[in-house]
Amino acid sequence: MHKDRMPSPPSPWHDAPLFHLFWHNGELNPARAEVMRTRIAEDAARPWSPPRPVHAAAGIALPDPVQPGDALAQRHSGRRFGDARWGAQELGRVLAPLRARPGDSDTRRLPSGGAKYPIQAYAALYGADDAIAAEPGIHWYDPLEHALVPVGPCPAWPTLARLLGVDWPERPAAVLFLIAEPAGTLAKYGERGGRFVLIEAGVWLGALGQQVAAMNAAGCAIGSFDDAAVLALLGLDPQRHLAVLAYACGSAP
Repeated sequence: MHKDRMPSPPSPWHDAPLFHLFWHNGELNPARAEVMRTRIAEDAARPWSPPRPVHAAAGIALPDPVQPGDALAQRHSGRRFGDARWGAQELGRVLAPLRARPGDSDTRRLPSGGAKYPIQAYAALYGADDAIAAEPGIHWYDPLEHALVPVGPCPAWPTLARLLGVDWPERPAAVLFLIAEPAGTLAKYGERGGRFVLIEAGVWLGALGQQVAAMNAAGCAIGSFDDAAVLALLGLDPQRHLAVLAYACGSAP
């Protein structure tokens, strides 16, 4: 071993090999993405409605406190974006739920199994103001400082759109990547920890969606991306990191 090279940490998959197998079976590469696109097209041609409950449809009526103007009522998946630039104010608002609690860097605003916090956020920014980036770039979100840390350049939107597996003509202001480094969670919980990682990513997605809705902006989750290409774009180790979700957001058209 080179004397200046740090030894590699142990693989997180020793603690949960079956979760690793499950994850690998669901990864997308260009060939698998083509199969998925075919399945999606076939599904779109079939009628579908949510499963009916096994219990009686009528029940005890409950009051609904959600008003038409509330963020929860406004939330939907928007795949069309305007060209308005986003700056620190907009990005700070969207990312605010992901930050550590001010004054207490050991905990975050959102829950995490065992307080392991395996999810991290990266942002590909296109419509940011000059205070953040003069050119499109990749940034890591620092939850302790509530700050964006430049990581590298960002490809043009048509190139990133192909990597994400979407054909949206307008580029969003930002694409947020939810990345897991699950070693701590899997060491504590083993195979069950895999569920906690996915639950946490879902909680993050819900929080992002509600923030974007409250801003009257557009946002949409993306699950059709090329796993290896996303990790390569962010400069992350595919043996230790998982590309869990992407979320595109920006001003509404």
